Amino acid sequence: MDGGGIKIDIFVLIYRIHINKIMDLHQNKLSKAEWESIEKPVNSNEKDILKLIIEGYHSPNIKKNDTQTFLSYTKIEKSPEIEYFIYKTYFEAILYKSINKYGQGTSIVNINPIKFMEGSVIKQLKSSDSIRIKNAEEVIKVNKGKIFEYLLLDLFHDLLKNIYTKKQKYAYYLYTLIQIRKTAIQNINSIVLRYIDKAIEWTNQLTKTSEIITNAYHFIEQNKYLIKYEDKELYSHQKQLFRIINNNNNSKLILYTAPTGTGKTLSPIGISEKKKIIFVCVARHIGLALAKSAISVNKKVAFAFGCETASDIRLHYYSAVDYTINRKSGGIGRVDNSNGTNVEIMICDVQSYLTSMHYMLSFNDEKNLITYWDEPTITLDYQDHELHSIIHNNWKENKISTLVLSCATLPVQEDIQSVHQDFQRKFDDVEIHTISSYDCKKTIPIINKEGFCELPHYLYENYTDLLKCVQHCQTNKTLLRYFDLREIIRFIEYMEDTYELDEHIQLDSYFTIISDITMNKLKTYYLDLLASVEDEDDWKNIHAYMLETRQNRFAATCNTLRSVDVNQPKNDSSVFNIHKNETKNTGGLLATTSDAYTFTDGPIIYLTDEIDKIGQFYIQQTKIPANVFSNISEKINENNEISKKIESLDALIENKETKLDGDNKSVSIRESGRLSNESDGWTKNIAVLRKKLKIVSLDPMYLPNTKPHQQIWRQNKEFIENAFIADVGEGNVRTIMQLNVDTRYKLLLLLGIGTFKLHKNNEYMEIMKRLADEQKLYMIIASTDYIYGTNYQFCHGFIGKDLSTISQQKIYQSMGRVGRNNIQQDYTIRFRDNDTIKSLFTKQTSNIEAVNMCKLFHSN
Repeated sequence: MDGGGIKIDIFVLIYRIHINKIMDLHQNKLSKAEWESIEKPVNSNEKDILKLIIEGYHSPNIKKNDTQTFLSYTKIEKSPEIEYFIYKTYFEAILYKSINKYGQGTSIVNINPIKFMEGSVIKQLKSSDSIRIKNAEEVIKVNKGKIFEYLLLDLFHDLLKNIYTKKQKYAYYLYTLIQIRKTAIQNINSIVLRYIDKAIEWTNQLTKTSEIITNAYHFIEQNKYLIKYEDKELYSHQKQLFRIINNNNNSKLILYTAPTGTGKTLSPIGISEKKKIIFVCVARHIGLALAKSAISVNKKVAFAFGCETASDIRLHYYSAVDYTINRKSGGIGRVDNSNGTNVEIMICDVQSYLTSMHYMLSFNDEKNLITYWDEPTITLDYQDHELHSIIHNNWKENKISTLVLSCATLPVQEDIQSVHQDFQRKFDDVEIHTISSYDCKKTIPIINKEGFCELPHYLYENYTDLLKCVQHCQTNKTLLRYFDLREIIRFIEYMEDTYELDEHIQLDSYFTIISDITMNKLKTYYLDLLASVEDEDDWKNIHAYMLETRQNRFAATCNTLRSVDVNQPKNDSSVFNIHKNETKNTGGLLATTSDAYTFTDGPIIYLTDEIDKIGQFYIQQTKIPANVFSNISEKINENNEISKKIESLDALIENKETKLDGDNKSVSIRESGRLSNESDGWTKNIAVLRKKLKIVSLDPMYLPNTKPHQQIWRQNKEFIENAFIADVGEGNVRTIMQLNVDTRYKLLLLLGIGTFKLHKNNEYMEIMKRLADEQKLYMIIASTDYIYGTNYQFCHGFIGKDLSTISQQKIYQSMGRVGRNNIQQDYTIRFRDNDTIKSLFTKQTSNIEAVNMCKLFHSN
C-alpha cells in the first residue's frame, strides 16, 4: 500500500510541474486573438437556444416547437371551416387509402369528421381563404416532407400495415406516435389528430409494454423521429435554478450539479435578465465561450483577466457608457472602462475575482449581484496548487451573499457540510439549495480495453459489491448516461425469462403504460432489478451467464490486421497483405487502420497526459512505408527551415510597424498604413520564401475511412457510409506546414489528427480549436485539464491508461467531452485501463476534491 501511495505522489508532483504547460490556467490579460474570437457570433441554432434560455428565466416551463403544420406552413388562420376544407382536400384520400386497405373492421372506420368538428354545421369556406389555399398548392406538393400532418399519415399507414401483416414492427410506429403526440407542436389538423388518437387507442389494447421494452434500443435510442420533433425547453436543472433565484432575495448557496453538455455554463445568460452576474472561471476559455454566446444575444459583458486593480478591467463595446467615436469608422473608439453601470455579466478569472467584486459593488446593490463560480473543483484534485491560496482568499473576502457553485462533479452535500456552515456564518438568512440533475437523452457506452461493453452486472461477481455499486449509481445518477441500452435490455430479458420475479418488479407491472417507457426510466428499472436479486448463488449464476454470452463490439477486427505494400501497382491484389494473429484483440484502439470504421458520425478525442507518445503511436500504426514516410519528412523539414525564416521576418516587420495599446492590442504606428522601405523589402523576401514551400500530402489510402482506406482495411466488406472522415482542407494543411511546430504535429495533421497542448506557436493552437469547432479533425489528442468546459462535439473518446491515478471526478469530467451534441448517434468511450472503469462505479473512500473544498472554502 505504501509503495502505491509513493507512486501516486510522484505522479502528482510531475503532473504539477507541467500543469501550466498543459492547461490554460494562466491568470493574465486577454490577447488580441482572444478578443477577436468573442466577436464571431454563434450560429442560428445556438442563438435560438440562447433566446430560449432568456425567455425561460421568466417562464421556466416554456416549450417551443418549430415543426411546421399545414396551417403554419401556408400561414392560413385557423377556423373549423378551414380545417375541414384542408382535411377533405389534402388528407382524407390518403387516410382512407390506408384504412380501406389495412384498417377494415377496426374502430378507426367509425370516426365522423364532421361530428368531431366544433359545432354541428360546417359553414361554407370563404372565397378568399379558398383562393389562398389554392395558391399554395404547388408549394405544398414540393414541401410535403416539411409538413407534420403528412408525417403523421405516413406513420398511421405503417402502423396499420404492420398490424394487418402481423409484423412486430407495428409497435415501433405505435411508440413513435405516442411520444410525438406529447409534443407542443401547434395547429395540427384536429381531424387528422382524431384518427391518430383513435389508432393509438385501438393499438394500445393489442400491445404489452414488454414488447416495446424488448425493442427499446431501436424504438427509443435509434428512433430518428423522437429527437427531430422534440420540444425545445429548458433542462430540469435550469428550471430549478431559475425558480430558486426568482423566489426571493434571501442569501443563497446553490450547489448546482448537472451532466456536461446540458447548458450549465449558459444559465447565467438567463439569470442576467434580473440579476447582475460575476462569472468566475479557472480556465479562461470557459469564460470566453460564455462571452461569445452572451455577446451574440446583445448582453452587456465586461472582462477581468489578470487584473491587479480595477483599471485593468475591460468593457465590451455593448457595455460602454462613456466612449469616444472613431473618426474614420464612425464606430466606438476608446472606451472609458471605469464606468461599469451597464455591465450585466462580468467574466473574470480566479485571480481577478475580488477586483471584479468590488468593481461591481460600486455600481450595484449587493442583493442584485450573484457570483456564479463555474467548475470550482478545477485544481482541487491536487494536494497543493498555486491557485489554492487565491481560491481560499476569494472565499474568505467574498461579500456577495448569493453564490452558485456550478459543476458536473461537485462533491455530495454530506461531504462538504463545513462549506455550508461557513457560508451560513458569513451571511444572514442563508438558504442552502442542492440541484442535482441526470438529464439523459442519449447513451454513451463504456468500452473496456478488450472491446467489451461494461455495466455493473459485468463488473461484480460478489453480490455485496454489486449492491454497493447499485447504491453508488442511485446516488450518482449522471452515470446512467453511460449505461448501454442494448446491454440493459439483454439483462432484463434474461431475468424475465429465467427467474420468477416479484410482481412489483415485473416489466408489465413496473411499466403500466407505453408512454412511461423512456430511456431514463428503463435505466432506473435496471438498477431496481439488480437490487431485487436476493440469493447470492442466483447472482453468481446470472453474472457468469451474462459474461459468457457477452459480445465483443469490435470482434470483426480482433484477429486480423492488414498492411499495404506500396511498391506493388495499386490494381494488384497483392497490395493487400493479410497478417493473421498479429494482435489478438485491438479493443477498438487502432483508429488509423483496422478499427477506423468503428468511429462513426463524428470525431474522436483521446484524453491522455502523454500526448506526444500517443501521437507517435498513431503515426507508427498507420503503417506508412519507409520510403513514403522519408519523402514526406524530408519535405516537411525543408518547409520547417523556410517557415523559421518567414517567422523571423514577420517578427521584424511586427516590431518595426506596430506597438501595443492599453488593451494589449497591436496597433499601427503609421497613419498612412504603408510599410517602411525596410519592412517592404522583408515582405518581398517572405513572398519569395513562400513560393519555395513544398506541397505535402498523403495518399487517400492512408487517410482513415476514405474509400481507398476502407478497401484495404475492410477488404471484401461493405463500405461504411457514416464512418467519420477528416476534412482538414488544403488551405489549413498549407498554413500548418508554414508554421514553426514539431514535424510530428504536421504528420499527424496529414492524418486529420490535432493536439491540444500549450504549443509555442499560438497560431497552430488557434487553427486546431477552429478545426475542432467545425468538426473537421478526425481526432484530437488532449490533456484532461485542457478541455474543461469546451463545447466541441465528439462522438467517440479514449481515456488513456496513464490517467488511472486521477480522481473519480476528473474521469467523469473527461467522459463528459463525448456526446455533447443534440443528435442521437453512435457514441463510445473506450478505456485503456479496466481498473479505471471499475473505480467509476465505486464510492470513493477519500475524495480529494471534497477535502480541498472543505479546507479552501472556509473563512479561517
